[in-house]
Amino acid sequence: WPYLTYITSSSTDKFFELDVSNAGIGPALIFNAVVTRDGKLSERPEGLPGTPALGDAIRPEREAIQAEENRLHVHGVANMTATSIVAGDVIPAGSKIELLRVEGKLFANRVIADIRHIDLAVCDCSLLGDCWTKRLWDDAVRPKPIRSCPNA
Repeated sequence: WPYLTYITSSSTDKFFELDVSNAGIGPALIFNAVVTRDGKLSERPEGLPGTPALGDAIRPEREAIQAEENRLHVHGVANMTATSIVAGDVIPAGSKIELLRVEGKLFANRVIADIRHIDLAVCDCSLLGDCWTKRLWDDAVRPKPIRSCPNA
C-alpha cells in the first residue's frame, strides 16, 4: 500500500525544495505525472528529453533571475536541480524523490512567491492494482482512490 505525499521546505534567504515521498508500506508504481503552470500543460522543451517538466514550469522565474544577475553583473548565485517523475518510475516504500530544488536568495524568493502557479498531479498504483491520484495543491489530505490511472 503506497501513500504519496508532497513535502515542501524552504528558507527565503537560501533555498526552496519540493519532494514527493512514499510514506506507505508498499512501492508506488507511477503510471502518470502531469505538470501544469496556470492550468496549462508544461512539457519538456523540444530536443531536450532529459529536461524535467518541473524545470520548464519555473522557466519564467529562472529567466527573471538570470536577467537580474546580468543586470547586477553577478553570476552563479542561483542554482536549480530538477528531477523528472514519469510513467514507469517506482518510488519504494519509505523513500522520497527530490523533484525540485532552487538555491540563491533571489531565486528562492521568486519561486516561493510564484509556486502556486505550478501544480503536479501523480497517478500511482500498488502491486495489487489499487490506484490513487495526488495533486500538489489539492486540499484533500489523502490521495484520491481511482479505478485506474490514465495512460501517460
